[in-house]
Amino acid sequence: MGTRNYYFLVAGLPDLAIDQGKLQFGSLEMKEYLQAQLHKKDYQYIEWLFLPHDNNNLLNLLEKNNKPWNPMGNYSDSDLELAILEVVNPDKIISDEKSPVKPYMKEFIKSYHSEVRVMEDKSPENELTELYYRDALKLDNKFIADWFALDVDLKNLLVFNTASKYNIPFENEITGNTRLAEVLRLKTGRSMEDISEWPYFERVNQLDDNGDIAGRERAIDQLRWTILDEMNTFNYFSIEVIFSYMIKIMMIERWLKLDPATGEQLFRKLLGDLQSGYEFPNEFSINDGK
Repeated sequence: MGTRNYYFLVAGLPDLAIDQGKLQFGSLEMKEYLQAQLHKKDYQYIEWLFLPHDNNNLLNLLEKNNKPWNPMGNYSDSDLELAILEVVNPDKIISDEKSPVKPYMKEFIKSYHSEVRVMEDKSPENELTELYYRDALKLDNKFIADWFALDVDLKNLLVFNTASKYNIPFENEITGNTRLAEVLRLKTGRSMEDISEWPYFERVNQLDDNGDIAGRERAIDQLRWTILDEMNTFNYFSIEVIFSYMIKIMMIERWLKLDPATGEQLFRKLLGDLQSGYEFPNEFSINDGK
């Protein structure tokens, strides 16, 4: 079957700008709207953008840490609880209802409750992220699979650059099985030719030198925005355009929330708590850009 085009939907979408000060609607509202407008298979691609929220909710349930439920995910708490029950205590299921969660999530639940986890060298959070990207890179839409590959490569290079700068172990924080991910795991140094051949290597390195963490996060998303536009040069009314539009809405939402305190949290997240009690070097300032 050929590509489905959504002429009226795309034509009616409001323009977005990278420095937009507010949104007419957020990503959750857009997601609900698209569910009613898109073919079921195309809508499933949109759901992949929200699965990281489901991953966090699942991990919170498994670890019983009582963190607030994130409503941005695709699945309800009962969906995730049923998935856990299906894997851990299937004999206690009293109905024929099946959890709708992705197979990789059940795979993670099984690993989490095993005496020997599948990825013992990774934290549970990183193992779940690894499984997420593994399946995202196998999606049957080339544009979308390519986007996830680029996204994970960008995140990996940022982890590599930042951890290398402060001499912090990073190998277990590298995610995915892309060529760049495998090269980074070799620990052969940032000047390695195979790393510098990655198309966006120089542009990412320029961003990495920015001492304003919140500002750097904006710059990283600006790079993502530019890449999306480049990838969509010959797309006009297809799911690829709509998928990219959703990513841009998510970026703007992030920018509207970014401040120095959030920047510090993002930096700690980037390092993945590699080093307990890590303190920021003085030269890596957290400022408000004034």
